[in-house]
Amino acid sequence: MQPRRPVTASLLLFTFLLALTARWAATDQLRPTRTPVTQQEQINELSQREQLDNLQRAQELQHTQKQLDQLRDQAASRPGLAAPPRAQQLNETQKQLDQLTLEQQLHGVQQELQLQQIEREPNPLRRQEQIRALQLQQQMQSLQDQSRTKLMQQQLDRLR
Repeated sequence: MQPRRPVTASLLLFTFLLALTARWAATDQLRPTRTPVTQQEQINELSQREQLDNLQRAQELQHTQKQLDQLRDQAASRPGLAAPPRAQQLNETQKQLDQLTLEQQLHGVQQELQLQQIEREPNPLRRQEQIRALQLQQQMQSLQDQSRTKLMQQQLDRLR
């Protein structure tokens, strides 16, 4: 049961962040409406946070890719009877890694478009709602990506 801990931890973290965000959103509605200047600062912070998250995700994927390449090199240097199933598993993991990379790029573009849309929103209340929704979306996406990356790393660890 040990391999499930990172996923369980990710799910617990996800639930915790979701609860914190919900609590923040509930208390935030009680505060006076933010000015366009502070909303723009929030948008800028969201953009910076998304850029940092993207860099971190790219580093994690790059690390996973290096592990996968090392396993492929090992498999090529030690051909054996179990080589075809192992090669198939490595290829499947590569496909998953490529898929996650493409999805992360797509989400980055989508969130950039959402930020631009929020900046154009003339209604301050609607703008604040959109900012909150994007913050929550970023947190959920980050946790999902972390979970998927950890699963791939676990798959690679089992192949070692």
